[in-house]
Amino acid sequence: ALIPAQERFDSENTMNPPLELAYWYWGLKAAQAWRERLGLEKDQQWQDVIDHLADLPANENLYLFAENAIDSYTNPQFLGDHPIVLGILGFLPETGKTNREMVKNTLDKVQESWNWESVWGWDFPLAAMSATSLNQPQMAIDLLMMDTPKNRYLLNGHNYQDNVLRVYLPGNGGLLSAIAMMCSYNEKNGNGFPDNEKWNVKYENFLPCPQNK
Repeated sequence: ALIPAQERFDSENTMNPPLELAYWYWGLKAAQAWRERLGLEKDQQWQDVIDHLADLPANENLYLFAENAIDSYTNPQFLGDHPIVLGILGFLPETGKTNREMVKNTLDKVQESWNWESVWGWDFPLAAMSATSLNQPQMAIDLLMMDTPKNRYLLNGHNYQDNVLRVYLPGNGGLLSAIAMMCSYNEKNGNGFPDNEKWNVKYENFLPCPQNK
């Protein structure tokens, strides 16, 4: 049991939150690839974990926020704080653990039902990166431009959260990451901004995010 990044769950009985599963899977596979590049054998203990990690929990074509949170989308307590379930695609590249249609269903449901005033500055870019990875550029823009208190940037550039927390650098880092991803996404056929003649984006030297499994 653990407390996941969405800190609305009890540490004593929370099992298999999806972002943590996907992140461990991706991280261990990357580590194995690095070992091979160094001429080393794969670590068998790591491989055993990779081979036996649980699938991402889901129900009714939606990813759950934890395996034991079958009421993820009906319990108001769970519809706030970080919508970290969206990090399974976008923040993370394609891992082979996710179903794109199910991620899209999850993104639509989160956008519609989330308590966005409860989130933090980096959550808007997190959601926008998920939308970008699903080829939903207008949704990405809508998420980045959402008019809610913690999605404000002061004239000095700081991501304002409230009167106590007026400097929140994770929001700045998230925004920069999301914009870089949108610039370099699908580069051969344009980019990750809406193709509606309202955006004329120029950029240089952004490498595409890896989409390897």
